[in-house]
Amino acid sequence: MKKRTVIYLNHRKSKQGDRCILFFKQNPDILKRIQQNGWIRWSSDFNAFTAPSNEKTIGHLIDVFDDIAEVNSTYYHAKLKENTEQVVIGDTYYFKGILEKKDKLGSITLVPHKNDNERLIVVSFKANKNIYEVLSNCQWLHWHKELRAYTLLPNRTTVIRFLEEVTNHLRIKLHNELSIVDYRILQLLFEQAYQKSLYFKSCPIEFIKFMQLKAYSYNTINTYYYYVLRLLNCYRQNSLTQINAFNADEINDYHQKMIGEKNFSKQTINQSVNAIKLYYKGYLKREVSLEEVVRPRTGKVLPKVWSQEEIKRILDCIDNIKHKTILAIIYGSGLRIGELLKLRIEDIDSKRMRMRILGAKGKKDRYTIIGNYTLDLLRQYYKKYKPNKLLFEGQFGGHYSTTSISRILYHAIKKSGVSKRGGVHSLRHSFATHLLESGTDLRYIQELLGHNSCTTTEIYTYVSNKHIEQIKSPIDKFLA
Repeated sequence: MKKRTVIYLNHRKSKQGDRCILFFKQNPDILKRIQQNGWIRWSSDFNAFTAPSNEKTIGHLIDVFDDIAEVNSTYYHAKLKENTEQVVIGDTYYFKGILEKKDKLGSITLVPHKNDNERLIVVSFKANKNIYEVLSNCQWLHWHKELRAYTLLPNRTTVIRFLEEVTNHLRIKLHNELSIVDYRILQLLFEQAYQKSLYFKSCPIEFIKFMQLKAYSYNTINTYYYYVLRLLNCYRQNSLTQINAFNADEINDYHQKMIGEKNFSKQTINQSVNAIKLYYKGYLKREVSLEEVVRPRTGKVLPKVWSQEEIKRILDCIDNIKHKTILAIIYGSGLRIGELLKLRIEDIDSKRMRMRILGAKGKKDRYTIIGNYTLDLLRQYYKKYKPNKLLFEGQFGGHYSTTSISRILYHAIKKSGVSKRGGVHSLRHSFATHLLESGTDLRYIQELLGHNSCTTTEIYTYVSNKHIEQIKSPIDKFLA
């Protein structure tokens, strides 16, 4: 029996009075039912659908969603453990409703495909009636009988028209082997998540071109584009020309207001400062002294690490040899996840027990070590999977999915019973920490990790147990 979607209700007070908030996983049937009931409306303040809260609300909602979802009112009636709320006294102004996310019916992935002399882009998606309806009505797509999939011609005009039509309804993802260099297409992809109101302002396409010429990665360009896009759309009443003329004081004021918003960490604001400095000083070539932009002081955040025993328990819980080899390489050689995905077969030197990392962070190449345990797994994996070019290939060829690797680790941790939580990068942190604890010189660890500065590597001295274990607490003297 298929598990029913649950709609959780909560109670909030607002300027419009008491509201009943609806929380649920993305579901097209629920969204359609909401559209049929005008008294359930979207609230930008709560970032959720809401209904007027009264004694009849819960009963009405149960009737509305009776055949498609379960309405859970447990949290609606729950009492607060502490009747406290943060209050800010003063004239701090918060930017609200900036770059609001647009609800989508689902997501599709564009996959490059070569069939004889024919080059196509295949639209891949999980079976979904709403997605199928959108795609079947798109004039830029064609049904391919042999591939049994919708396909798109890989030319600029067709792809742009397709994105302009489809991104209103669907979220577009790119396969790792599909590289986009056209600035207009990149702009559409970067902005697809947001609602475009009358006041919406796009970043200049030339800013994307400027970042590409500086050889920034796709992810970096996407990140910097977002932060500049946010700046432009915070000042709805200002033209692009006026915003481009901002000085350091106005940019400082913008970031000061961001600091006041609880959703932004100091690291996030630092990224925003970097992006906006690049926009003004690099792209616009402004003479404004942007060194005056205030950077928030960032606290020292220690990396999460597992003990060697915990990592062994995690790896021992994985039966799939490919999955086990992936995590073993990341830990045993201290790789970033992006470095693992780009590994080729010829990068493994089993005789010298070395691994070559090409085009790592900062466009640098380096060598790192391979353990005997890892090499044994690699040989078993190669014998079974026989990869062609990349060491680890995805479902459609090309790079393996970063999401899949995170999911592998998540399930392995859960199965192993290890209580300490962490992500894939925690394996790299653990590699460095364990090397340090075994007596490896910090300079060698820096080289293996590919750090520019030894200061970055020194963070592992704060999580290493090597010296801490030798220190005795003064309270132990009470035992004498």
